[in-house]
Amino acid sequence: MELAIALALIALGAAILVGGYRTWKLIMSRAAELAAEQEGIQVSTESLGPVGPDGLVCLFAHQFVRPAAKTPPGRDRAYAPLTDQELDPEDFALQLLYALTAELFAEGRLDFRLVPREPTYMPPFPQKAWELQVRQLDRLEGSPLAKAMAVAFELLTGRKRRRRARPLGDEEGWVALDDLVDRMLRAIRQELSFWERTGVYGDLRSYVEDALVASGYLSPPERATWLDRVKNKRPRPNVNAIEALAEEAQALRRRLAEFRRRHGSQEAIAGIPDDGPLPITDVDPHLMDGNRPLGELPLDDCLRASLYEALTALRQLEPSSDAGV
Repeated sequence: MELAIALALIALGAAILVGGYRTWKLIMSRAAELAAEQEGIQVSTESLGPVGPDGLVCLFAHQFVRPAAKTPPGRDRAYAPLTDQELDPEDFALQLLYALTAELFAEGRLDFRLVPREPTYMPPFPQKAWELQVRQLDRLEGSPLAKAMAVAFELLTGRKRRRRARPLGDEEGWVALDDLVDRMLRAIRQELSFWERTGVYGDLRSYVEDALVASGYLSPPERATWLDRVKNKRPRPNVNAIEALAEEAQALRRRLAEFRRRHGSQEAIAGIPDDGPLPITDVDPHLMDGNRPLGELPLDDCLRASLYEALTALRQLEPSSDAGV
């Protein structure tokens, strides 16, 4: 009996030793993989190719997007790739669209105009008696959101062009900016799985991040288990490659500030900070004056107000703050 107990204890001890050894090897192997991955993130010192304005805003979000004032509800959490600082998801999405549209306008690939409309009596601008319309003048490429915008234009104007079997006239090529943003979001969501969708703000941001992952500026999140599918996984930065774009990001910031000085109201110009994020929602308080001629309205303020209105309206249609549909 005593011999049997001794043999059982010896067998149990051997099993524990073997299991512990295998577990230790597995842990060390995984640690080596993670170390190699982390080292790989830092290795690249050369630029991996051109990055559009939306990509620069995303990579240098700590310079373009305001910090989060409080923890947002649901899964839509935004972080700066380089500093890991938590940022405001709404401002992140607005800054992406603002930088893109302002740059495309400055490059002569988009045109804007203001037209009168009946007030909607819906938030955020119930007394807004004008509408910002946009027209495509040249090819839209060079960034993920620019390509999504090209698809949106095709969806909105392609049917008219095919029905007439001829190029669109000057009046037929104009579309409302809020309709354009809506179609962009629809096109983007065609490429996102249910688990990747986090709402209006997060879907725009994720689409840009996915393109940056494909180009090598960001690395995919660590492998997730099936329990992690509902968690927000953040891509990791290729630090050296991103830092090689620092001058381009600073140049973009200067161009956006100059765009505001040329096309903004006095209130907007006075609110331009020396560095850091450019305010999006601070617009001319007289912007909604229905008696003011459209030609006197500042384009920059109208653009920012229209982008904010478009995203707010789309956000209100979301089933919940944590929905991915």
